[in-house]
Amino acid sequence: MGILAALMVIGIDVAPLLAGAGILGLAFSFASQNLIKDALNGFFIIIEDQYAVGDVITVGAVSGSVERLNLRITQLRDAEGRLITIPNSSIQTVANHSNGWSRSDIKIPISYSSDIDKAIKIIQQVGEIISQEAIWAENILEVPQVLGVEDFADRGLVIRIWIKTEPLKQWEVSREFRLRVKKALEAANIPLPIPQQQIWINHSSE
Repeated sequence: MGILAALMVIGIDVAPLLAGAGILGLAFSFASQNLIKDALNGFFIIIEDQYAVGDVITVGAVSGSVERLNLRITQLRDAEGRLITIPNSSIQTVANHSNGWSRSDIKIPISYSSDIDKAIKIIQQVGEIISQEAIWAENILEVPQVLGVEDFADRGLVIRIWIKTEPLKQWEVSREFRLRVKKALEAANIPLPIPQQQIWINHSSE
């Protein structure tokens, strides 16, 4: 106040200085609000152990492995190798793919003309075999569950299978399981269906 009074005495207009200081203070207040929001959300993420470095998570439309986490930001490395930085204040819902255990959710199409009971039995046998092999038993926590027919799709009947796995092993297990199911179905003369279309032609007489 003394400096402002001195400037006014010597004839300097302090109104622009006051206006500039007000704008600058407003800008700092908005910036500090965002920083406080980031820090608060980051604190709860860490204290509640929602995810940690090394976890694979999905935040909105972004998925990747957590490479860095602090009170202000979370950095993910996606499947294409891009490093994505997310302010913690913008994280509202997060899906953690590597907390405790994971699950392979597999859907296998079977032709409508195939023996569906035989196909389900073959898939169950493949699940039992792979879950008992030493190299895969350490990654598969339970015998795969064949849930049955999930849908009537364009390509055929869709059989759904759940496999409970160790964290981050679901993709590796899914790839191996699909490969074995394909070979087993082909050996049993149950080919995987291809997309089909029916065309109706109406011959109208004039």
